[in-house]
Amino acid sequence: MLFKQEDDNRQLYFCTSADWECVVLADDSNDASRQAIQFGLDELEKDFMVSPCLRVKKINSEFENLDELFRIDEIFADIGMYKESRSMSQIVKNLSK
Repeated sequence: MLFKQEDDNRQLYFCTSADWECVVLADDSNDASRQAIQFGLDELEKDFMVSPCLRVKKINSEFENLDELFRIDEIFADIGMYKESRSMSQIVKNLSK
């Protein structure tokens, strides 16, 4: 369970990709995307799957209709998973052919 204290400047973000979703407490949407991928790797382990992008939605009282999409290969590179980043980048390139 997540708790957000009133004096905490971080925001809650809803993140989803492939067949999973999570809510993270993060500084911004980029940080949320990295935390979501790390959550998937840590919690889902071998069952962890990703699609070519990760959808991130800021949760606030209005639950904005402003989703942000992040490329999975870029998130992998941001968290130091360079081999996986290259592999996913190649997959995405092949999908566009």
